[in-house]
Amino acid sequence: MKKVIATGRTIDDAVTSALVKLGVTRSQASVRVIREPVRGWFGILGARDAEVEVSVQLAPEDALREFLGGTLRRMGVEARIRTRVIEEEGRKRLHADVVCEEEDLPIVIGRHGTTLESLQYLANVVVNQGQDRFVKVVVDAGDYRRRRQEGLQRMADRAAVRAVRTKRPVVMDPMPAADRKFIHTYLQERSDVTTSSEGAEPHRKVVVVPVVQSGPPKSVSIP
Repeated sequence: MKKVIATGRTIDDAVTSALVKLGVTRSQASVRVIREPVRGWFGILGARDAEVEVSVQLAPEDALREFLGGTLRRMGVEARIRTRVIEEEGRKRLHADVVCEEEDLPIVIGRHGTTLESLQYLANVVVNQGQDRFVKVVVDAGDYRRRRQEGLQRMADRAAVRAVRTKRPVVMDPMPAADRKFIHTYLQERSDVTTSSEGAEPHRKVVVVPVVQSGPPKSVSIP
């Protein structure tokens, strides 16, 4: 949602001023009167202008671009935000790619993607304010999420192979909640290991546990 506070001799004047700044029509906006105008003595003394707050509900794509662009500028990063809508199982997902200089990517992504995750969390809050249906927002930069998932898959595979070979649980390095969830989901496809989490944030870890095969002894033919 975008808001503008404006003043004018009358409420209509103040609203018109705000609408011009927002670039929208009266039917697209919501108006809240902050202060009524006051006529002064002799038309001057004690006079006070009207003050209004005019807001407009932005489309999800516009709200996302405005939020990310403004936040990144305050972080000292000049970036272009490319958005696209992806349909998945009847649900819409709004994807935003942050396009910036190569040297600015570490600022946008952060250690293990923590800054990117924070931007994505806040973007979901901002975009869904006043919306009738929840729109999931995904924020990416420099194709980080694909590269990170491929790295997590390799780490999970190595941990699973080691757990099965040694028949002992393997404790992985601490990682953010989103990465832990991805590994839990990824390893669910295997029948020879299970996963759990241990520890407290921010040092919580995934534990890969080998599945102990049970059942009657297999028959062996002796020549």
